[in-house]
Amino acid sequence: MNIRSGMSIRSVAARRVGPVTVVVGIVMALIVCAMMLLGVSSAQALVPLLNPDEPNDSFPAATQLQNGLEIWGAIPEAGDEDFFYLDIPSRSRVTVEFNTQGVPRECGLAFMAKGGDVIADLAWEKRYDDDGSFLADGIVGPGRLFAMVSAGSGQAGVEVYTIEVTYEAAGTTASFPDVPVGSPYYEAVIGLAGEEVVSGYKDGRFGPSDFVTRQQFAKMIVRAVGYPVFTSDVCPFTDVSKSYPGHYVDPNDPLYPDHYIAVAAEHHITVGLDPTTTTFGPYRNITMAQVVTMVVRTGIDLGLWDSPPHAFEPPFEDFGEPHYPYARMGAAHGLFNGYPGPWGWFAPATRGQCAFFIWKLMGAYNVD
Repeated sequence: MNIRSGMSIRSVAARRVGPVTVVVGIVMALIVCAMMLLGVSSAQALVPLLNPDEPNDSFPAATQLQNGLEIWGAIPEAGDEDFFYLDIPSRSRVTVEFNTQGVPRECGLAFMAKGGDVIADLAWEKRYDDDGSFLADGIVGPGRLFAMVSAGSGQAGVEVYTIEVTYEAAGTTASFPDVPVGSPYYEAVIGLAGEEVVSGYKDGRFGPSDFVTRQQFAKMIVRAVGYPVFTSDVCPFTDVSKSYPGHYVDPNDPLYPDHYIAVAAEHHITVGLDPTTTTFGPYRNITMAQVVTMVVRTGIDLGLWDSPPHAFEPPFEDFGEPHYPYARMGAAHGLFNGYPGPWGWFAPATRGQCAFFIWKLMGAYNVD
């Protein structure tokens, strides 16, 4: 059951005042006075025993939150559970602050991507206080974030909890000494860094000429368009390292690499090294042809791009299956507009090249 400021007043005003209502009002007033004398907070004192106007005990009946606005509620009955939601309009950094007020309560987080119909648990790290309160944050969106509150190991009662969800568009001002203004990939690199799709090295460099592995690129493309990634996403390839508590490939990212690759495969962005095998080649350097193919497949999955007219001629020669048709489609939709080169299709792609093509895809996605 969720309680919001002003809700009790509206529900009372909407009813005809009668003898029973007067009696209930007197009793509630006495309870409030008694609780205040005992030192109970005013928020706790205002919690009624029941709130039949808004059960909010399921995803469809969830109570809408407002960005950055704290809301409070209670779990007065055993088995009760409160559901809340907040729509995230774009790829954003989201912070969830849950405060138990010292009474054991549990709060789970889930997410449903915009246009999707699957609600999956969010595997964000929760930084707990001693009383079970926590702060959690991550980047997600666009879509709908859910919070589900229950008594957990605690006892039901009128004691309140509070929850506050805040989001802001992901973006930072980034700069790299090896990607100065006017360099070939400046706009793409700075743009992707601002969207927190890519980052630099500890020494401050970006390394635009460094090669990119296939598993690194899978993470880049999935993050770029905001596909939700969860620990429940299972990678279908046998040669990809699995990340789990106590064995994180990247201690700063528990989803890397297998869960990102799993999402890329689910969206048909990759089929692995060969459609007839179950290997991905995670540590192999990705080629420019593979980068372009995965970017265009993402555009297809998002409904952005389709096959060009039969007579369309791209600004490059046919370099063979399976990558040329994807490159041709990308060219028809402006993927190569402004591309400075090089044109070695089967040479290892650099971080600068990967940034360029992903940035072009994101531009098309944001416009459409």
